[in-house]
Amino acid sequence: MARTILFPTDGSATAKAAGRFAADIAQGEGDSILVLAVAERADFGGVEDDAVSRGIAVFLQGVVESEAEALRALGAHAGSAVVVAGGKTDEEIVKKAEEIGADAIVMGTHGRTGLTRAVIGSVADRVVRHAGVPVVLVPLVEE
Repeated sequence: MARTILFPTDGSATAKAAGRFAADIAQGEGDSILVLAVAERADFGGVEDDAVSRGIAVFLQGVVESEAEALRALGAHAGSAVVVAGGKTDEEIVKKAEEIGADAIVMGTHGRTGLTRAVIGSVADRVVRHAGVPVVLVPLVEE
């Protein structure tokens, strides 16, 4: 039975590693992958900058299209989407997973620890805590 895998990306090397992992899973099972990027609105002190928000969305559209093409080159069925966020990135990922009926989420983790993790937090951690489907976290492994 074919499944739907949600693959959120920010275009980083870590995300690309997660994409390759998702393609490996999907290719063997005939699953489909939705490549997703979340463009949070550019808000500077409570004032949204529309031009910056549009620029981020356009940049991320290129990222997801490139990632989807790379996954298709690996033999996976892949589509792409950019969400301009009304909320936070993790919330939008969880919402999109529910919206498309995803069977799993495969995403990279930057592996922050200590004070950086405490201050910045982790999108991946929050997705794991709130997603209603399994979440596979793929770290970047130096080759």
